Amino acid sequence: MKINFISNKVFLGRVSSVVAITLMALAPSIIKLSEMEIFRLIFWRLLVASFFYFSLYIFTKRKLSFKEVRFSLIGGLVFGFQLILFFSSLRETSVLNAMVIGSLQPIIFLFIATRFFNERPSRSIYYWSFLSLAGTALTIQTGREAGVTSLSGDVLAFFGMLMFCLYFVVSKKARTEIDSVPYQLWLTIFALIPVSIAALSFGEGLSPPTGKEWFPVLIISLIPGTGHLLQNFAHGHVSLVLMGLINLLAVAIVPLYAWWLLEEKPGLVQLLGIAIVIGTLAMVVSRPTRELTGIS
Repeated sequence: MKINFISNKVFLGRVSSVVAITLMALAPSIIKLSEMEIFRLIFWRLLVASFFYFSLYIFTKRKLSFKEVRFSLIGGLVFGFQLILFFSSLRETSVLNAMVIGSLQPIIFLFIATRFFNERPSRSIYYWSFLSLAGTALTIQTGREAGVTSLSGDVLAFFGMLMFCLYFVVSKKARTEIDSVPYQLWLTIFALIPVSIAALSFGEGLSPPTGKEWFPVLIISLIPGTGHLLQNFAHGHVSLVLMGLINLLAVAIVPLYAWWLLEEKPGLVQLLGIAIVIGTLAMVVSRPTRELTGIS
């Protein structure tokens, strides 16, 4: 009975992770449609999302716990700085370069998982990783755009990628101590600190959205915001190696949202790359945990 319960939790965690990436991948297209300054938009997205998470926090009848605040502090600050680095990199380099650099995450996670989380990936996980990275390369390469690139922008994207990996590690550690709802609430509140400083430093200010500016703020707060909550739920039940691979799904889903919302139609080779990524991850997600990571 206990084994079935744990298996159901693992399955639910994997499904949550896939749904999370699908929801979070909507953000780039919505941001591109918005006319708000980027850090001002992110600030208000975090602020509105924090009210959403607080509502869930109250609904689940939780009492304020200093332990929850303490274990969320580092994750929130790291998440905020990761947002700053990623979007700062887009000011100086192309989205293509940022996506290429970001797709290195699974390699970093393979190293971290074996060294610090006692995960022992089987040989097959390396094969699936290679295949999914190949599909990612096809998706990115054929989605090339004309844009300004620079070494400084690529460096920012690289450190943004490392910061995201750190955010994943910190979140996985935190989820062994506290539940996903309080963690998501407090990390979002703490992420407001560095993002607000960035908005003020770039001269964007923190003035509230007006009129149509509210639409992208609300969409990103509720849809990708729900994705972040589901992702942190998954951290409690899914191995770091598998979470890293599932993250590549964003590279396949983002172009599909852009096709739908921005009319940026992908080419045939790019669609092939998307199919490879989705198909590979479907195979990986359906395999037993022990076979993938060496953890029962």
